[in-house]
Amino acid sequence: MFKKILCPVDFSESTGEILAYATGLAKKFSAELHVIHVIPHLTYFTPYESFLTPDNLIAIEKNISTEVGQNFDNLLKNIDITVKRVIKTGVIFVEIIDYIKEENIDLVVMGTHGRSGIEQILIGSVAEKVVRKAPCPVLTIRPKGKEFRMP
Repeated sequence: MFKKILCPVDFSESTGEILAYATGLAKKFSAELHVIHVIPHLTYFTPYESFLTPDNLIAIEKNISTEVGQNFDNLLKNIDITVKRVIKTGVIFVEIIDYIKEENIDLVVMGTHGRSGIEQILIGSVAEKVVRKAPCPVLTIRPKGKEFRMP
């Protein structure tokens, strides 16, 4: 049923748990497992971007990419199937949706952070945006220990 499964990761404490779901499904359906991490553009978060030269931004993003690569190595070392790992830079949900379309992904398995109330309104949710915009089914996993609270 599923030939390509995508698991977006953010390297939070629940990432391993969510990846285990994706890995289990990939094994069950003999599907390709794609794991993606999106590095937000630094200019979105840097209030002093006018002081950062393009060369400095490139160097910083390269260092971040190296660190992400090491995080991938640690995360995937115990996975016993072939995994296509992808690192992108940009707006997180946009890059995930673009990748889904480019690779004809059949299923997305991703975590939620369980935010609610004002935090949800202010921060938003990558998972929510992916669920709304993805052209394929999205399975969201609430990490253990994250309770639902009425807003």
